[in-house]
Amino acid sequence: MKNQYKSISLIIILLFCASIFIPFLVGIWENDQAISKLEKRKLAQLPEFPKTIADINKFPQLFDKYYADHFGLRYLFTEYYKLVKYNISDSPSRDVTIGKNGWLFLGSTKRSYNRYGDPIGDFRNINLFSQPELIRFAKYMVNINNWLNEKGIKYIFVIAPNKHTIYFDQLPDYIFKVNEKSATDQLTEHLAKYTNISVVDLRKPLLKEKEKHQIYFKNDTHWNDYAVNVAQYEIMLEIEKLFPGKIEPELQELKIKIKKGGDLSSFIEMKNSQEPFPYPVFKNTCNLSKYPKNANALITHTVTCKNQKLNAIIFRDSFFNALEYYFVRKFKRSTYVWGKLNYPSLIKYIELEQPDIVIEEIVERWLPYLPKDIEFKHYVKDF
Repeated sequence: MKNQYKSISLIIILLFCASIFIPFLVGIWENDQAISKLEKRKLAQLPEFPKTIADINKFPQLFDKYYADHFGLRYLFTEYYKLVKYNISDSPSRDVTIGKNGWLFLGSTKRSYNRYGDPIGDFRNINLFSQPELIRFAKYMVNINNWLNEKGIKYIFVIAPNKHTIYFDQLPDYIFKVNEKSATDQLTEHLAKYTNISVVDLRKPLLKEKEKHQIYFKNDTHWNDYAVNVAQYEIMLEIEKLFPGKIEPELQELKIKIKKGGDLSSFIEMKNSQEPFPYPVFKNTCNLSKYPKNANALITHTVTCKNQKLNAIIFRDSFFNALEYYFVRKFKRSTYVWGKLNYPSLIKYIELEQPDIVIEEIVERWLPYLPKDIEFKHYVKDF
């Protein structure tokens, strides 16, 4: 019995020493990395050898930060740490909230969170416009609309809903609404009451489509093509009102394949996540031409489809990535500008493209925001 106790004690000691020295030895052998792809951040670098008393005082703290970022097998330990946290519904990323039934949501309940807007706060209706802010926003939009209309150009404002707005029922039970109305409610009601701006609020049609299909990805921030197909159709209907007979709203046929991963699953290192991915099958299309040819979404680019009738400029964000595949087939020329509408870009691209319509799309999580004042000829005094 005594010998057995000694053997067990020896094994424990050896395991303890191994747990200390193996990471240390592996850390010496491995090359230091500058960036952690797993944590999406820069890693601390080896501090220079101290040369002064002040350097000596700082060195232990700097070296401690360096070693914490570079000890051996750190990537493996971090990966398993994230996996354990996810499996107990404790998010390993400050950018992800774990919902019900495998749903992931962008954002955090922490008060200071604002890295990607505050979509959790948006759902709780705590990020609201003040009345002066609503008036300012409405003046801005009326100024744009009047200025464009004077040039014979139409204007449409599109709001893409947060995933949280559509799949509120999959959020954790501890997240609840604080106020009755959201910033989106405030803005759409104010614009409808006091302006004639063409606004496409996609919340209602997408909530209806949700009854038939899963319309947002569980492991990604964005909507899938079940939602995109409905969204493009609703926007085209609004354009058709402004340009009767010059554009044909139509829903596209969708097929299904499997999508691996998503932006939210990558934040928490769910490497094997996958889910259905609907995609459109375009039957009647045209010979599309893009310039610059290899431009990604962040670079302003123009696509032509010669058998169509209208030219458009679209100010957009990431929610328009999937919409673009539909839009390029509906316009003779369509130009895509990443970011919120601004006066210099508007002037520049109107002169270049001679558009019939300007579309401004914004995802709900960037509301409320106050656009920069634009000095147009028309200025609305009261709302």
